[in-house]
Amino acid sequence: MPQATALLPGDPGNLGGYRIRGRLGEGGQGVVFLAEGDGDEQVAIKVLRAVPDAEAAARFRREAEVLPQVASFCTAQILRTGTSDGVPYIVSEYIEGPSLQVAVRERGPVRGRELHRLAIGTITALAAIHRAGVVHRDFKPGNVLLAGDGPRVIDFGIARVVGGEATAGGPIGTPAYMAPEQFDDAGVGPATDLFAWGATMVFAATGQPPFGSESLAAIVNRVLHQDPDLGALDGELREIAAACLAKDAAVRPRASEVLLRLLGRPAGQPSSERLLSEGSAAAAPAPARRRGRRLLAGAGAVAFALAMVVVARNLAAQPPPGPTPSPTPVAARLNGPPPAATSTFTVPGLPATLHEHPSDPIRITSFAFEEKGKIGRPAYVRDRGSTGFQRLDEYRDPVLSPDGRLLAAVYAYPQYAPDNPNEVKFTDRVNGTRFSVPTVNPPLLVKSPEWSRDGRRLLLTASTEDEVVGLVVVDVAARRSTLTRVETPDTGTNSSYVWLPDGTGVARRAGKTEVGAYGLNGALLRTYREAVAPDNTDQWFSPSGRRLAAICPGKAAAACLLDTATGARQARVPLPAGSVLWGWFNEDHLLIYQDDRVTIIDQAGRPARLLAQLDTADNPHWSLHFTKGG
Repeated sequence: MPQATALLPGDPGNLGGYRIRGRLGEGGQGVVFLAEGDGDEQVAIKVLRAVPDAEAAARFRREAEVLPQVASFCTAQILRTGTSDGVPYIVSEYIEGPSLQVAVRERGPVRGRELHRLAIGTITALAAIHRAGVVHRDFKPGNVLLAGDGPRVIDFGIARVVGGEATAGGPIGTPAYMAPEQFDDAGVGPATDLFAWGATMVFAATGQPPFGSESLAAIVNRVLHQDPDLGALDGELREIAAACLAKDAAVRPRASEVLLRLLGRPAGQPSSERLLSEGSAAAAPAPARRRGRRLLAGAGAVAFALAMVVVARNLAAQPPPGPTPSPTPVAARLNGPPPAATSTFTVPGLPATLHEHPSDPIRITSFAFEEKGKIGRPAYVRDRGSTGFQRLDEYRDPVLSPDGRLLAAVYAYPQYAPDNPNEVKFTDRVNGTRFSVPTVNPPLLVKSPEWSRDGRRLLLTASTEDEVVGLVVVDVAARRSTLTRVETPDTGTNSSYVWLPDGTGVARRAGKTEVGAYGLNGALLRTYREAVAPDNTDQWFSPSGRRLAAICPGKAAAACLLDTATGARQARVPLPAGSVLWGWFNEDHLLIYQDDRVTIIDQAGRPARLLAQLDTADNPHWSLHFTKGG
């Protein structure tokens, strides 16, 4: 983004809890401000110009609600939306770097590998946008920022839900990059963004848009009636751009099809988060790609004892046999404010009251709770597609796979088990198939089961009764486990391992104020400093995998949000006194535990919604597992 300029008379000093520091730009839709939060993190806030009536404002707010659902793949992350004195605004991630428009003007056309990365990054962004059911409608060189870790698409201020009403009447967009249907008042959809993408790639490679940059009348005539001038654009990208610039929207390729072709993948694959993660990694410059293979990717499944597991989606085929379960009826909201709970019900075995919405990305799916006056902690697993829970026959620690199909369980007290104390028992909840996988031999024990995000592997922490000695990875399809001993610093706790977001390694507390990332061979990959990984949560990484949430060192209770790739602090979230960090709810919100309440908070530390109320006063020994669904 450009450097901020001074504020003008009448500009706000504060907005949505952020301090306004300067102006980043101004256009026909509104003004973009540079702002800071309580932790000095910088954000960009776009404020729509004063709207003519309440209906238009309400329409904008309805459209803005879908923006946080756009996955953070090569896009500027939407942090929140709101209104101030009736005027809507959007808060997004602040990205340093020039726009493609400025870069081409100052440096000349983009060539070679840089152009290829640009094409992959921007089409990845559009694939993510379209996958969320949103159309950008103003994709152009000025809305592509060339950040240090790859291109980012910005400015969703006029985006709309596919099939929804427009915010304002008449054509919206930038004429040189608008599709014919935008001038003909025809239906605007994802194919409209593909036309703009093709025109933007021509501009990047040649320095000129394919239909010229002269008068509006001349541009419109060429868009409607003449072939595009592709200039020096050559090779496969020239063919793809030409296909995207077709006059007939019906014959243009989809964003996912273009991405597959640019990545050299077979056609026909769905626009999954795995594909988007691959596009994001391929778009990054070489040093960032090397980091990405270690630490970057989409959301991971994470478990904790006093613990939770969060999995955004199932991205790969699951172990046979049996049919695939039906998808969740309402898509999970991976960004933005959580919707109000629509279902409140009690769970007698916990005991607890849960507050849920169908689009919640996580919900309690299993738990173990010590019954007053009895020995042991019986475990319960949620019935598929309902609010009921079934008690297990044995005292085990159960966790569900990302799609809710496979249940994996280890003994809660392996040192007291009569036989096979360290085996993992798997149950296919679709067809009832059961099997077991042995892990380590006593006196070693295994604990803290956690699924990989693709549902193919299970991570366990191997320990003696006194210290952690390594990690165990279970290959579910092969029904085989592998123990890797890891030399780690003395943490003073018996903390467990968690998956890194991309599944290529693990993380664990490494000293009082450090977190270590390790390869599956036990080698140290990197160290996150000034980060205290709390023992009662293993859900450290955000759903996009870009950020690590840990406790900030010091007396003041706060969560530090660190960049996964660099370790740099991005934000500091104040926590209520006496609360415990429980990790991420979605990309923009954290979970805390305080006074028997599990609360969702935003990144200013403000409560957003109650998730669960627990009655644990007389029973201190319990654990919870959160996953995508039951």
